[in-house]
Amino acid sequence: MITQIGITSGDILNLIDQKQGPVSLDEVRSHLNNEEGLTDMSIGWLVREGHVHWVNKGDEKYLQLPERNNGPKRENFL
Repeated sequence: MITQIGITSGDILNLIDQKQGPVSLDEVRSHLNNEEGLTDMSIGWLVREGHVHWVNKGDEKYLQLPERNNGPKRENFL
């Protein structure tokens, strides 16, 4: 089961990355075509680990990659 959650989590990350923006929960579920419980466990793991976060748009929930802060640019240290 842990392996399946890991594989599904990777599929979710790839989907969000390909869309280059928020992806609805319904879209994630239809794209993966997995058992709903497996998809939910994978999303829960991704959220808990900070790999994705929820965005509410109206009554719908979306998953989105967090913005990455790569730290200050080098020129700020000069």
